[in-house]
Amino acid sequence: MTPSAIMESALYVTDLDAAEAFYSGVLGLPRIAKVPGRHVFFRCGAGVLLLFNPAATRDAPPPDAKLPVPPHGATGPGHLCFSATAEEIAAWKAHLEACGVAIEADFPWPASGGRSIYFRDPSGNSIEFAEPRIWGSEMRDLSAKKIVIASHNAGKLREFADLMAPFGFEAKAAKEFGLPEPEETGTTFEENAYLKAYAAAKATGLPALSDDSGLVVDALDGSPGVYTANWAELPDGSRDFGMAMERTEKALRERSATEPAERTGRFVAVICLAFPDGGAEYFRGEAEGTLVWPPRGSLGFGYDPVFLPVGHDKTFGEMSAEEKHGWKPGQADALSHRARAFQKFARARLGSA
Repeated sequence: MTPSAIMESALYVTDLDAAEAFYSGVLGLPRIAKVPGRHVFFRCGAGVLLLFNPAATRDAPPPDAKLPVPPHGATGPGHLCFSATAEEIAAWKAHLEACGVAIEADFPWPASGGRSIYFRDPSGNSIEFAEPRIWGSEMRDLSAKKIVIASHNAGKLREFADLMAPFGFEAKAAKEFGLPEPEETGTTFEENAYLKAYAAAKATGLPALSDDSGLVVDALDGSPGVYTANWAELPDGSRDFGMAMERTEKALRERSATEPAERTGRFVAVICLAFPDGGAEYFRGEAEGTLVWPPRGSLGFGYDPVFLPVGHDKTFGEMSAEEKHGWKPGQADALSHRARAFQKFARARLGSA
């Protein structure tokens, strides 16, 4: 038997607050768990980065502990390497230097030609960004230009069709293969996107693209989040997003969130590109905005009529598909969360600017 992937990576840090600020603020990783003084955990693609205070993890748990994790801990610098394309490494180097982080080394590997950059986190751990080819782990090939869109949502299928059209891909919907819609049992956007994409890739033998997306409302502690679609579910299994928008508005009013500054939130989309062998790549996009009431516009789908993106006077529900996406190959910036995630995917995998 052989393990299929490394799921967790751990580093030991002397100052958890400084480490949290670095990995969330500078590197942009989403925090998923925290116990002050002991640990802080982050999601990175399908894996998890665990940061521990070594002094708090060396003691053995009490005999009646619900989680009898053995003691562990380390001193001295550890090492962690993030995967990145050549273009991403160049962007990361500029970003890190702008944040005052010194680049310790920057060089191509003699055998593979892949590039690495090295720097330190606040506790002195050695952190690297490197191209996958330094280990012979090039990203899977998409040259056949055939891909499955692993979604049964008509609105998402239309958006993906609009976004894929300029690249000449033969994009097939999962329902064209008679595939059932997998149960979304994940607790993060990444997990749910992978469940759908990998199920389609495994069943068809083709690369599959899926996203999981949702509305994150600050005044509602991040709800509905990954359960955005669930808020629209009816007893017969169908969905009524008019009801879901009313439910969201009621929850905001119950918390006295009536002013625009109290009604901030964001749409989040995570695109997963999965392959039949279980490999996957992730691309995350977010669109900041405020929630308005009453709903405005009949375009788009889902919660679009109540979401006013920052810097605009139209809700997503009032925008045409072209306005909402705000991006085509060769243009600089996307607007919608899904278009921003797709833009990252296109730049990394399709050679788009």
